[in-house]
Amino acid sequence: PATPKIIVLDPGHGGSDPGAENKRLGVNEKTFTLDVALHLRKLLLAEGWRVLLTRDDDRELSMIKVTDLQMRDELAQDNKADLFVSIHFNVAERDAEHTTGVETYIMSPQFMLSSGDKKDDKTDVAFPSNKLDYANLFFGEQMHRTMIATLKTSDRGLKHGRRAVLRLLDCPGVLVECAFLSNDAEARRVATPEFRQQIAVGLATGLHNYVATLATLRPPAPVITPPSAPFSSSSKSP
Repeated sequence: PATPKIIVLDPGHGGSDPGAENKRLGVNEKTFTLDVALHLRKLLLAEGWRVLLTRDDDRELSMIKVTDLQMRDELAQDNKADLFVSIHFNVAERDAEHTTGVETYIMSPQFMLSSGDKKDDKTDVAFPSNKLDYANLFFGEQMHRTMIATLKTSDRGLKHGRRAVLRLLDCPGVLVECAFLSNDAEARRVATPEFRQQIAVGLATGLHNYVATLATLRPPAPVITPPSAPFSSSSKSP
């Protein structure tokens, strides 16, 4: 495959949809995802990427949630994006006091159960992004490993999920849950500009590592040896 050049960054939620919230601290997901995406865009533009954002302010793409998510994928499709990164923050329904760290999701292959789920009516469906199952796995592994190393946080795992924003992609995509807002200590950390910049650096480094590793898997260009000049001889009759 060619070296990736075009990327879509998807700051999760927006507008009337705040996403995850920590009401005790008065913080929400939509604000932090946008801030991280803007920092990340700046880093990637400096490296020569063409960067598109699904939103660059506090708004939803559509008041209808299904349409909103579909439009995020369509932006990648319409611009022939090479990669798609959806940025999110998490909440824990149980044991929120002790749950921290990064989770990275890639699209579940057809017939495979999503992480933590039972078989449902979507398990046997072949979604468009399932054509890229191997590429998604490779991309997700590179991004997740780098985020854990950069943030020095708990490893919540590289997981499979039929997340709506991943189903219709025609390029490799990941959804990164960068931290848990339900944990007060981690939410306070995310609330600092320095940590959000660190998240952006982690995502940018993951992309750099993915592109660099991809280059090592590309077969070397064949060496073409120019043809030798044809042998010629001349002789004179005695």
